[in-house]
Amino acid sequence: MRTRNILAAAAFAVAIIVPTTASAATLRVVSGGQNVFGATATDVTSARAYVDSKGKRHVLKANSAMGQIIATSLPYTAVYDTTYNAAYLTRIVGTKAPATGYWALFVNGTMSMTGATDATLKASDEVVWILDSDYSSKNGPFAYNLDAKNNGNGTVTFSATRMGGAKAIVAGGAPLEVNGVKVGNLNASGTLTVSLTGPWTAQIPTKNKIAASEKLAG
Repeated sequence: MRTRNILAAAAFAVAIIVPTTASAATLRVVSGGQNVFGATATDVTSARAYVDSKGKRHVLKANSAMGQIIATSLPYTAVYDTTYNAAYLTRIVGTKAPATGYWALFVNGTMSMTGATDATLKASDEVVWILDSDYSSKNGPFAYNLDAKNNGNGTVTFSATRMGGAKAIVAGGAPLEVNGVKVGNLNASGTLTVSLTGPWTAQIPTKNKIAASEKLAG
């Protein structure tokens, strides 16, 4: 049901020639309650090398979350940690995480327990980076992950989860807009079935710029 744009670009010319991988997960980057990359479900392959903040090049394993950011050509800063032989991202899309926060990596709605260089992705995975400017706060930022299923009878069932904590929770009660018009609120299970004809675009509207929602088209 998704519009899945495909992006597989190399971000930097590297001395070590390592091809991007064929497998692609979707990627979205959220900052300040807005989608700054991948508002729609966008497939992005993973590059196999990156340049750290000191200008040193490193080879990445296949299908890494770090390599996915590199493949987009988005501006980034990767600080290499010699203790863990890995890097972490301090800046994405020109936005640097403040000293009180960090760029949080979510895979399939759940915060990743491994770093970006070690997190290995599958083609079915949904990856979201969220800038958390205050890791001591318990209230966001958060982002909605929206899915749609064509029931084959002229109806589409939408479901959504809300990311932002250690795990995703169902987005019960969230409003749903289709083609810019509110069609109802998700039930307690985070779903809503709608009769649809013709092309459509759906999303959960943002509220006071504290939440970003994935957009789907069908």
